[in-house]
Order: sequence, then structure tokens, then C-alpha cells
Amino acid sequence: MQQKENNLCLVLGGCGFLGSVVTRHLVAQGLRVRVLDKEGQDTYRLMPVLSKIELQFGDFSNLGDLSRALDGVTTVLHFIGTTIPQTSMYDIEYDVETNVLPTVRLLELLKEKSSTRLVFSSSGGTVYGTAEPGQPFSEVDRTAPISAYGISKLMIEKYIHLFSFNYDLSCAILRFSNPYGPSQHAARPQGAVRVFLDKALRGEEIVIWGDGTIIRDYLYEDDLAAAVGAVIQKRAVHGVFNVGTGEGTSLNQLIELIQTTFSVECRVKYIPERKFDVPFNVLDIRKIAAETGWKPKYNLLDGLHEMKESMARRP
Repeated sequence: MQQKENNLCLVLGGCGFLGSVVTRHLVAQGLRVRVLDKEGQDTYRLMPVLSKIELQFGDFSNLGDLSRALDGVTTVLHFIGTTIPQTSMYDIEYDVETNVLPTVRLLELLKEKSSTRLVFSSSGGTVYGTAEPGQPFSEVDRTAPISAYGISKLMIEKYIHLFSFNYDLSCAILRFSNPYGPSQHAARPQGAVRVFLDKALRGEEIVIWGDGTIIRDYLYEDDLAAAVGAVIQKRAVHGVFNVGTGEGTSLNQLIELIQTTFSVECRVKYIPERKFDVPFNVLDIRKIAAETGWKPKYNLLDGLHEMKESMARRP
């Protein structure tokens, strides 16, 4: 317990989908948590733990705000992202200026704090690029992203490696597959599970780019949070880790599972594919399993049933 009491975790972007899921998990594990997010950010996802965390509002790119947030922190969990694969292609300069450069400033601050560890939320769904169907990506495979989002994530990974090598900064990079769960906001144009489900329940048309054969590795939010928790517990663990399920599901199969699980009929419209959508992405997760003992508990069907129960509990 003493170790937990002395471990102050800073969650950057803790009001967002992934950051809030991780924050709630860390609180449940008895860890002290501080959250930094931008002014005006809705805190509804943190309502169950608001009284148990320290919440700071500020600008990630502001050195003063960042320095205050880092005071006394032993673990930094970086979940701030200003773009998604789709929006990153609209304004590549903005993607670099608001994601890569502020993270480099964070690293400059961390190199003076030898006892502080960084855990970075990267993207296993985009940094690898294209591959032969049926071959899950491992951490040693080549990285050739075909979206600005994937490139900026990889740029940050390289800068983290630079600081780790030159300044002995302790770091873990987690390449998440495609997260989903009840904490996800359906209004954002990211996250096929949540978006498709919401439209299906509303009787609205679901738009799919391509023919629906695109395959993804869907990771339930509780499994993602548990993976982060497992990495935090083992401070000697460092380097790059895939975090997914190792199982692939096509968009057409996802539609079928939603129809079966929620007893709804999906209206689907297929439109021409987007070039930056890789046709196949499944992650090999043997490395994180071997080094931390973490394994996912939920396959996609289980996760959909969890979402159904969670939605039924809401007033």
C-alpha cells in the first residue's frame, strides 16, 4: 500500500474516452490520480471518481500549466490527442503542431525528472500501415503509416526513444488497436462499434467506406485500462507493446453481431473506400502478455453484451 500511496499518476487528457477509462481504473486500484485537461472539457465520464482525484485544467502546450501538473508525479500517462485519422488528413500542420511539438516539450521537462515514468498512448491501428491479410502485426514489424495520424504517433514514439536513449527516461509505448466501450461518444466520427451501434438503435443509415471487408482488432475499454494498470505495476517494463485482442473482425461481421446482440436491423450504405483506411489490422499481443501477465478478457461479442448491459443500467 505504501508503494501505491507514493505513486502519483498524472493522466493527460483524463476527461476523454481513453483517459477517463484509465483514470477510473487507477482509482479503483487505489492509486493517487491527477488529471490535466483543457478548460471547458466535460467531466461527465469522471463523475464516479471526481471526489477521489485532483483535477486541473490547462493547456497541454503551455509549459507553465504542464510544469504545475507534473509536480510530484511519478507516472505520466499521455492520452491527449487533438486529431483522429480522418481529421488529421484535413490539416497535417495542425496535427504536428498540437500533438508532436507539445509532446516534445513534455519530454524536455521529463528529462529533468529521472524518477518519472512516461506511458504513451500510441496507435497500433495506424502506425504499421498495410500488411498481408491474416498476419497480425508484432512490435518488430516495419512501420509505414498511410495517414497523418499514424505518422504523428510514430514521430512521437521516435522522440520518446530519443529521450529514453539519451537521458535514461523510463518509458512504455502502448500501441492500442481499436478501442470501444460504453464510455465512447457516438457523435465523434471514430470508433466503428459505438458509431454503428448508435445509428442502428436510432434506425439511422450506417455508412461504410468500401465493401465492408476491412478487418480490425476491437479492444474493449476495460481490457485497455487493465493493460495500462498492468504496465504501471511493473515499473521495469519499458519499450513498445501492442495492446489488442489478436482477433480480427470485418465491418460486415460487426454489423451482423450488432444485429444479433441488440435485436435490431441495420441499414447499411456502402460508399467508395478511403485510401488511408488499411484493409487489415490485427495485433500480436504476445509480448505484453509475457512481460506483464495481461491478457484481454473480452472478445467482441462479450464486449457488445457488456455495452448492452451498461446501456440498460442508464436512467
